[in-house]
Formats: sequence, C-alpha cells, structure tokens
Amino acid sequence: MMKKIKKIAKKKSVIGFFAVAVVAGTVYQTQFNKAAAETRYVLTSVTKGTLVNTISASGQVSGLNQVDIKPKVSGDVVKILVEPGEEVTAGTPILDIDRTSALKTVRDASRAVADSQLSYDSALLSYKQVQQPPDEVSVIQAENSLNQAKRDLADLQAGTDDIDIKQAQNSLNIQLQNTKMSDDGVTPQIVRDSYDQAVPVVKSVYQTLDQAVRDSDAILGIDTTNLNDSYESLLSVLDTSKLFAAKADYRIARNSVDALKKVADGLQVSGESTANIDTALQDAQDSLKAVEPLMQDMQDVLSNTISSASFSQSSLDSLRNTIQSDRNSVSSKLTSITNQKQSLDQARTTYQTSLLNVDKAQNDLDKLKEGATANSLASAEERVRAAQASYDKLTAPMDPIDAAIQQNTLAQRKSSLLAAQTKLSDAQETLDDYTVKAPFDGVIAKISAQEADSASPSTAVATILTKAKIATLSLNEVDAAKVALGQKATLTFDAVPDLSIAATVSEIDSIGTVTQGVVNYNVKLAFLTEDDRVKPGMSVNAVIVTNIKTDALLLPNGAVQTSANGVSTVKVLPNAKQSDLSNTQGITSATEPETKQIEIGLSNDESTEIVSGLAEGDIVVSRTVTQAAGTTAATTQSATSRTGASTGGSALRIPGMGGGFGGR
Repeated sequence: MMKKIKKIAKKKSVIGFFAVAVVAGTVYQTQFNKAAAETRYVLTSVTKGTLVNTISASGQVSGLNQVDIKPKVSGDVVKILVEPGEEVTAGTPILDIDRTSALKTVRDASRAVADSQLSYDSALLSYKQVQQPPDEVSVIQAENSLNQAKRDLADLQAGTDDIDIKQAQNSLNIQLQNTKMSDDGVTPQIVRDSYDQAVPVVKSVYQTLDQAVRDSDAILGIDTTNLNDSYESLLSVLDTSKLFAAKADYRIARNSVDALKKVADGLQVSGESTANIDTALQDAQDSLKAVEPLMQDMQDVLSNTISSASFSQSSLDSLRNTIQSDRNSVSSKLTSITNQKQSLDQARTTYQTSLLNVDKAQNDLDKLKEGATANSLASAEERVRAAQASYDKLTAPMDPIDAAIQQNTLAQRKSSLLAAQTKLSDAQETLDDYTVKAPFDGVIAKISAQEADSASPSTAVATILTKAKIATLSLNEVDAAKVALGQKATLTFDAVPDLSIAATVSEIDSIGTVTQGVVNYNVKLAFLTEDDRVKPGMSVNAVIVTNIKTDALLLPNGAVQTSANGVSTVKVLPNAKQSDLSNTQGITSATEPETKQIEIGLSNDESTEIVSGLAEGDIVVSRTVTQAAGTTAATTQSATSRTGASTGGSALRIPGMGGGFGGR
C-alpha cells in the first residue's frame, strides 16, 4: 500500500514540475515579446496641390437636342435680352436677374478682405518686431533710466546733506526775492528795478539823437546858417533832390527830438511812474525811427557832394565820417530801446513764474529737512524694479514661446485672409450668374419668363435648340445634389473606346422620378466638341467635376482623425525631421506623438484639405506599425480617417475615373 502511495506522489510531482515549467515559459515568452514589441511611425508632410471632387454616372446620347435653360441663382427677372427664333452663340446673355443682394455680398466680401489684410499685416509686423534685436538707442535709453532710478534710490537711502538743504534754501530765497513788492506796494521790485534802468536809457537816446540832428544841421545850415558857408554851394550838386529830401526829413527829426527832450528831462532817476516810463520808451523809439531817414539822407547828400579849392577832400571825408558815426549810434540806441522793453517783459514773466514756484520751493525744502519717508523709499524701489524689468525684457533673448505665439497668430491671420479672399472670389463668380447665358450655340425656341417674374434654378426661363449633341444621365438624389449648371464633365463611350469628349452640365431635372423607392434625377450634358462617330442612342459614361480647390494644403486621409463631434486632429512627433519622410518602414520615437487640433475643408478618396492648424511642409504621422520580436509579420495600425475607415494611408479609387480625379 505504501509503495502505491509513493508511486502516485512521484507521478504528481513530475506533472507539477512540468506544469510550473510551462507556466513559467509562457510568462517569460509573453514578457519577452511585450518588451521587444516596437512601434514605428510612418510620416507624411503637408503639401500644396489641387483637390478634385467628381461623381460618375452613365446614360445615353439623346436624339433630341433641345435643352431648357435654367438660371443658377434665384431672383426677379429685370430684363429679357433675346427674342424667340434668335440665333445665339455660347455665352450670349439671355436675360438679367436682379443682382442687388449679390452686389451687397461682393461689397461685404471686399470689406472683409481689406479688414483681413490689415489684420494680417499687423500680425506680420508684430512677428518681425519679435524676431528683430532691440536697437542700440533703445538699450541705451533703458540703461540710463535704470541708472537714474538707482541713483535716486541711493540718494534717498543716503539721507539729506547740508549742501542739498542750502541749495534748496537758496532756490526758495530767489523765488521770494523775485516776488517782493516795491515801496509803492503795487509794482513787484524786480519789475521796478527794470523800469528804473530804463530812465537813463531814454536820456542817453535823447543825447545821441540830439547830437545826430546837430551834426546834420551843421552841414545843411538850416538852424545855424553860417556853419556851412564854405561848401554850401557844393552840397549835393550831383543830385539836388537828395538835398531837398534831407532838409524835409531834418525838420521832422528836429521836432521829434525836441519833443523827446521834454519827456527825458521830466523823468526822475528813481521812483518815476511806470506809465511815464512806458510812454518815454515809446517816444524814444519813435524818435529813433524819425532820425534814421535823416541819417540816410545825409549820407546821400555827402555822396553827391564834390570837393573844391576852398573845400578839400579831407574836409568832405571828415563830414562823411561824422554822419556815419552818428548813424551807427542811432542804430545802437534803437537796439538798446528794444532790449529794454524785452527786459521789462522778462521781469514781469519772472515775477509770475516765481509766484508759482514759491510753494514748490518751500515744499522741496521741507521734504529735504524731513528726510526720506517709507512711501518715498517704496516708490523709488518700485521705479528701480520697473526700470530693471524694462531693461531685462529689452535685452533678453527672444522667448521661443512668444515667437511661437506670434507665428501661430500670423498663420491664423493668413488663413483668415485666404478664406476671405476665397469668399470674395466665390461672390464675384456668383455675381456673374445673375446674367443667364446660352450654354452653347443654337436658336432660342422659346422665352418662358417675363420681366418681373421670379426665377430660380428649378424654373426654365428659355428653351434652346442646338446642333450640339446631348448626353442624358440619371443620378441618384445624393449625387444630383452635388451637380450644378455649368460644371465640366468628361464623356467616354463603350462603342468608341479611344474617344474622350469634354461636356458641360446644361440642365438638371427639378422633379425626380421614383423607381422602386429610389429617387433619380435626369441631367443633360452638352457636348463641347463634336465627333461623327458618336450616334444618338449610344451609351455614355460621364465623370462630372463637382469641385476643384487649387493651391490647397493637403494631407492623406489616413493622417487625419475626426471624432464623432466633428473635431479633427493629427498626430505630430516633435522630433521628426524632413529626412524621416523617406523611411517607408517608419521611425521609432522615445516620446509619444502629440495630438494637434486642425480645421479641415474639402476631401476626396485620397486627400483632405487643411484649412488651419498646419502649414506647408509640416510633418505628421500617417500611420503606425507595431512589430513583435521573433516574428516576421507586422501589424499596421493606420490613423482613423475622416470617414472612420482604416485606409492605411491610401485613398480608395473608383474604377473608370482615371488618375486625375478623386471620388465622391
């Protein structure tokens, strides 16, 4: 019995050992494979290109070349431009629709473009300013402001010295002295002193003018007739009119100087009334102006006087020198009078200024005596901090975050500008649709609309008969909603495999036909070129271009993820380089990709338009590849596309569409 028990126990030990070994091996293999798993990121970049949306359909070549003309827009008919039976060519205007609202849309779009341009220009200027280093003058000014603030603080901290107090006291004394009144209690002393200085000036002017008039009389012999007897007959013999003018001006000058004598003699040296001095200064100035012409006349007289045996040239030159000296003195005194008046004005201004400055000078002195207060020290310290912050900001290297913010703002403004320009272009194109035109050559069979009638894309305004062939297609309601009049198409034919003809959408049914619960609409395409090989009734395949976006920023659909709430994002590796794009097996990264939100526009089966959030050349993750160690198979995980499909970075293609078109 004991042997049997030992045998069973031994067997169970062996089984337990193998069980433990299997479990340990499985755990090890799992951990090994997990540790060795490697994620690689296949990258792509934002490129600029053309995005094309198309739809495909089939139908037949029609035997009846009659097409109803329908407008692309709605509105009231304002003018009929053709008559029934009139022959027209492609593009001939048929009728005009009221375009008032369309013109307003164009104006609003133009204004939006102008506003967006200004906003973009402003952002561009800010971006350039952030990148440019500060100019030397600005740095010097900031440094000077900082040093001055530090000096002011140091002065406050050091306290007030006796020299500062003495200077403040002297400043106050000067202001007080300038505001002191004279003995009359009315005139400020500083003004009184200036008036007293004017009295000797007036008296001196009189003496100068009196001497000049006397010297002139000694030559002319008017009041003292016997002084010029030796040369009186020679005076101004070359131009006697000068002598007549001099004698006339002499009498005016003499009378003016005699009047000034009475005023000057009546002035007291000190204490004279300010009114009398003002009058005397004006009289002195008037007399100077009266004597000036006489001095010119006397020079003219002597210039036209000749010497003789009884009147030598030296005597004539002496008279000329005397008159020139008198003329210089008169001019000098005129300057003295002008300066004296200005001195009075300055004294009055100084008095008024000192009245305003007395209180300030007193306050400055009191503050110095009081010393620095806690508030003044705090204010001075704050000024130092502000000046230091301004200097540091000016001289610090460019902040990468600020530069990134400015660059992002610039990109957003540029995107807004492009969007506004697109809206303007669309509005201008729509404006052209308010003139309904013949889609091809033909004859107007009927005009269905009249002026003031309402027209819309669902109403026929005219019927045209044409020699051009017509292809009639049947589209489901989803595709029919994407088709519009005037869109371009390419036609191919089963009966003529090597033939491709361009066409244009010329008519769309307003009312659909229901067949087995499916709504279909007939669409007519007008041939733009003819080929005799194409016969009525032949089957035709059409690819209609519903939308084209040129110069669009594009990404493969697989790189764009769109959530259920419509938010679109991409994955970005911060350390990705342009050289990584050539690695079709992907690259590894120590950091996880970052999620970046973007705004998308149009898309087809291959590409998605990026409206904002990315720029041309930006690198994003197209797909991820995870491969476990010890295996040869790779698991590829593509980014979820806009439609939610896993495309592996390749767009779907519809057979028969050709490489130039994307799908719906």
